[in-house]
Amino acid sequence: MKKTTLNFRTLTSLLGLCMLLGIVQPLYSQNIIGGETGDSSALLDLQSEDQGLLIPRMTSSQRSAITNPAPGLMIFNTTLNCLEINLGSSSSPDWLCMLGGGKIASLDCSNAGNTGSLTAGTAASGVSSSVPYTGGNGGLYAGQSVSSTGVTGLTATLTAGTFASGSGSLTYTITGTPSGAGTASFALSIGGQSCTLQLTVAVSCGAFVASGVWKNFMCHNLGANTSADPFVPSWELIGNYYQWGRNPSCFGRDDVDGSNPCSSPVYGAAGPWGSTAAEDNAGAITGWNTTVAPDGAWTDGNGNKTADDPCPAGFRVPTLTQLTALTDNTLNPRTSVGTWTGSTVDYGSGLRFGQSLFLPAAGYRNYINGTLVDRGNNGYYWSSTEFASSDAWYLYFFSGFASTRNYLRTTGFLVRCIAE
Repeated sequence: MKKTTLNFRTLTSLLGLCMLLGIVQPLYSQNIIGGETGDSSALLDLQSEDQGLLIPRMTSSQRSAITNPAPGLMIFNTTLNCLEINLGSSSSPDWLCMLGGGKIASLDCSNAGNTGSLTAGTAASGVSSSVPYTGGNGGLYAGQSVSSTGVTGLTATLTAGTFASGSGSLTYTITGTPSGAGTASFALSIGGQSCTLQLTVAVSCGAFVASGVWKNFMCHNLGANTSADPFVPSWELIGNYYQWGRNPSCFGRDDVDGSNPCSSPVYGAAGPWGSTAAEDNAGAITGWNTTVAPDGAWTDGNGNKTADDPCPAGFRVPTLTQLTALTDNTLNPRTSVGTWTGSTVDYGSGLRFGQSLFLPAAGYRNYINGTLVDRGNNGYYWSSTEFASSDAWYLYFFSGFASTRNYLRTTGFLVRCIAE
């Protein structure tokens, strides 16, 4: 028999191997990371005071692509923002959000119950929507905030809670200021179901007159047909032409042709008003007043409207500051409407400021005799602010341009009232 001799180096290596096996062997029965003594009931015991366990993170699509997911398999779903576990089988998985999601069978936005109403340019207050669902499993769901599309500026907010076992509803609180009239849409997705909640935003005319400051305007010019759609150009939207600083209490549609004259002098003239759009009433006005109204006629020394302000209660002729802000504020993007042909019967031209204010380009009446000028080419709207001793400030615009200027007070411009 051949005798084998172990040298010291070989012996040391064997002893080291034995020691290693003695240490590693217990790990097959219990693994401990971050500590020395683990819980006897745990196969794997992770111990730390400043770190946690991070499991695989993936979207719902990625999770659904897992081949034969084992029952009890867990992932963090980044689409639903919850910890999910497969409660089904490998061939027919049934994923459940254990934290932050829960599960429902259907979500019905079309039958949502709505409380309160939304008006363009007005901050939502007391507005909510209750969206019904079926097939709730009693699981938790996380809170969420969903921004509106279509009509922007609104947010639907849901507070975290628990799905009912069976049928129930989710209450979303609506906040923010809608950018205009129309439909605000919210893409809701929760509990594995999705639907689009649609809320109607009522017509309200207005614009931003300072950074973040919205003001309502009347939807029609003074003297216009208030039953006409304020955003569809027509001859009925023109309204009356007013001299600056005058009280038009004696003003009527028939002043132009003299069939029902007011006491002289005449302080303004009607728009195209008549039985048809062809009655443009563009000629000179008998008795047109050429006397300049005094300072403070429409605004007193404290900035308040006077009794001669032609606007109804709750409204006033806008100030120079307000009209300047209307034209300069980037939150009121201007849209040119119409052909701008410059005819006395061109009622289709005007400017839209933002989504909720349309001003017809109706021209003006000459300061000497009231003859119509520039209808369909330019827009002229009085402010309540005087300039020098014979002029006043007004809003002037044509296609793609708008600014504030000053002109003679005896000229006939249009008036669009703003809320006080």
